[in-house]
Amino acid sequence: MTSQDEEILNPFADEIEAKGTVLADRLSTVDSVRIGLFSNTKKNADYFLREVGAQLEADYDVDVSEVVYKDVATSAADEDIYEELLGYDAVLIAYGDCGSCSSWTMHDSFQLEEAGVPTVVFCTEEFTTLCQYEAENQGVPGLPIVEIEHPIADLSPEAVASDRVTDDILTSVTEALTTDPEVLVDLYQGKYTGAASSELV
Repeated sequence: MTSQDEEILNPFADEIEAKGTVLADRLSTVDSVRIGLFSNTKKNADYFLREVGAQLEADYDVDVSEVVYKDVATSAADEDIYEELLGYDAVLIAYGDCGSCSSWTMHDSFQLEEAGVPTVVFCTEEFTTLCQYEAENQGVPGLPIVEIEHPIADLSPEAVASDRVTDDILTSVTEALTTDPEVLVDLYQGKYTGAASSELV
């Protein structure tokens, strides 16, 4: 094959299989609900989640869990972890900031949404495109992926709380938990993938 015969292939699917919205029903309010905090064990994920939880408790009548950890970031959570998280009204997962951990974090979120638990995934800005392609290719284009500034692992716990947990992040979380799934599809489908797709054309 000569260089003139070489063809560059787009690795992304041209058409997404229509699986229907599998997002869980959202909450009517974040007051009087129990929210689970789920760390994929990435560095500072627990500090980030605790600060988000503390600010939600300051603003709402919400009960936030201690941080639940899975064993490693690069695999799915064990079934007993899923069972524990199903006991909450909603779950916040942190965070995707590399290829494999982002993919498995998305996998965990798919399991929880399919089981009926509204879920919000946090992902650093370098990997939101990857995460959303995975959501769209799984037929869940409305899955709320809340973008946080990259990096986070190298920060001190104090900097995580002061620099990464912003008012915009908290607003995105409450909106993601209380907005109808159909509206979430409109809000999130293509939010991070649109520009990347056009660059490959």
